[in-house]
Amino acid sequence: MNRFLLGTTTLLFATVASADIPQLNYDCPTNIAVHADKGGPVFINGKEAKLKKFNDNAYEARGSGVAISLTRNPDESWDVSYTGKGGANGVCQPATSGAASASSTSGTSATNKAEKACLAEVAKQTGVAASKLSVTDVMTAEAGIGVTIKVPGADAPWSCLSNGSGKIQGASYTGSEGNL
Repeated sequence: MNRFLLGTTTLLFATVASADIPQLNYDCPTNIAVHADKGGPVFINGKEAKLKKFNDNAYEARGSGVAISLTRNPDESWDVSYTGKGGANGVCQPATSGAASASSTSGTSATNKAEKACLAEVAKQTGVAASKLSVTDVMTAEAGIGVTIKVPGADAPWSCLSNGSGKIQGASYTGSEGNL
């Protein structure tokens, strides 16, 4: 009888944990796809993940060797990031293909503003059109938002630091000057 009650309680908490999740579709660096149906469950690369609810605004989904952090912002948008093996981590972006994310508000979040500003700065410094550049990683920290950008033909990426308003604090090539 006690096992039955324990199983029922566990199932109840698992259901409650996913009840507040909206429909989400995010792409993370290193080809990680995150999808959630409204009310759950959450899928990582097509496989159902184990979901943990910290509070109404913070969740963690684990599966496929990564942990996905889902955080609701005061404006109801979502920040999604991942942590993988060997300390790999990064910020996920709303998916550009497939179903649109319910929280996709292009250009309104701090990371989107930082990405846009960094792409413009690297385009200016390299003379390569921003449309030909690609963001490979975005990391947030107390010092600002770090954006890593791949430039076609360059041997190494560019690193850019911006604040949440899109004000560039610096952008530089991470390789040797001769291989730009």
